[in-house]
Amino acid sequence: MDFKYLILMIAFATVEINLTESRQNDKRRWKTDKSPYSHYVNICDIQDRVSKVHCYCESIKIKTATKADCWVFNGGIAEDDPFWSNFYSQPKIERLSFNVRADGGLTYIPAKVIVRLDHLQYLNIQYANINSIPSFAFTNSTTLREITLQKNKIAKLERMSFAHLIMLSNVSLVENQISELKRDVFYVLPNLQRLHLSKNIISVIHDGCFKHLSNLIKLDLNSNLLTVVIRENFQGLSNLITLDMRNNKLMMIGDLAFAELWSLQELYLDGNEIEFISERGFGGLTQLKKLSLADNKLAALDDGVLDDIQKLNVLDLRNNNLETMKQETLRSVMENMKSNYALISLDGNKLTCDCRLSWLHKLRNETRSKRVRASLDRLSCIMDTKLKSYLGNVKVQKINDASLKTGVFRKDDKNYDEADDDVDDDNTYDDTMQDQENDLDGSKVEYKRKLLEIPAEMLPCPSKLSYEASYSPPTQDEVKYYKASSSKTCIPNIVRLLAFLVLTKVL
Repeated sequence: MDFKYLILMIAFATVEINLTESRQNDKRRWKTDKSPYSHYVNICDIQDRVSKVHCYCESIKIKTATKADCWVFNGGIAEDDPFWSNFYSQPKIERLSFNVRADGGLTYIPAKVIVRLDHLQYLNIQYANINSIPSFAFTNSTTLREITLQKNKIAKLERMSFAHLIMLSNVSLVENQISELKRDVFYVLPNLQRLHLSKNIISVIHDGCFKHLSNLIKLDLNSNLLTVVIRENFQGLSNLITLDMRNNKLMMIGDLAFAELWSLQELYLDGNEIEFISERGFGGLTQLKKLSLADNKLAALDDGVLDDIQKLNVLDLRNNNLETMKQETLRSVMENMKSNYALISLDGNKLTCDCRLSWLHKLRNETRSKRVRASLDRLSCIMDTKLKSYLGNVKVQKINDASLKTGVFRKDDKNYDEADDDVDDDNTYDDTMQDQENDLDGSKVEYKRKLLEIPAEMLPCPSKLSYEASYSPPTQDEVKYYKASSSKTCIPNIVRLLAFLVLTKVL
């Protein structure tokens, strides 16, 4: 009887052990099923060749990758595709890139990925076909620092496209199809410092569209279609340091156009169609140090146009239509142009060889800047045939209108001067060029001369000079004009020139 009881006890114990093990197995299975990584494919180790997305990471071990370069293939991927949940397999990704290799392969911002990556700092998407950026497209991420969306055919930015991204410091929308910037597109971005919008088709900037970007330091609007710029366009950009508006369609700069940019230090307006700048066009730019206006259509500058920008030490006016540059125009910044890092560039203009440029001789001698000296050493001016004949045997270079406009003289061009290849030569030339009164194309012939090769005292003043045997003294109006000029040598220069010409005639 005791033996049977013992057998029964052993049987009950065995059943209890089996039940306990079964419960433990069920519990382990339940935990595994609830794991956020158990049902997902490792996006850094995708084996399926027909997968629409392949990602390459610095580590393929689960939950360790911090960088993923993803490629979209095979006709693209839908916004609700289950594949996006596979990013749970690599929750520590900090840098994520999407390169689209299928037309229409990605037509949206993959918000379902962004919201799953709590460590994401850098997002890059290119070659997609994203027509518009919707409101809150980046899910109010608290970690994103940089968003780059280049070459994605983006045409429209909805209100609050970029909003409540407290760590965002850099946004690039380069080379898209954006045509206008509306208000409140960029909203509550307290750390945004750089905004790149170049190579779009922006023609309209709505007033106050940047008003929430008080900490922006660089705004790039290069290569767009802007024709007008007014003060209200830049409201809120009180800390902007660099504004790039090169290669737009600007034709003029009106009064106080940039007055909201109190901290601006660099302004680039090259490659526009600017013909006129108001006397107060740069009013309010008290911190501006660099102003670039190369490749425009400026024929003249008002005397007071630079008066408000007294810290300016770099001025680029290359390839305009300037016929002169008076010292009065630079009166407020003249001392700055003598500093070590200063630069003034006037190449490629139609400067006339006369006493209004004589102050450049003095600047060349007084400046400490190697860049200013080099720029002035290669600066050329235009003189007519009569003046050429009275200036001795110093080398001149005949040019036609086309060469003057482009500023390019090729070796196969009859107007090319090999001496111009080297700005460090010994500045001794022989005038071996024969005068040709009529070119084959009938264009006007003028003569180009290095300005600093002409002695300052030989530069004639722009009066009714005649190269005949008899001369009359300057009129009262001319005397007043020359006295008003900051070039103190104008009247003595003309007297010396007239005396020289008379003596030459007598002899």
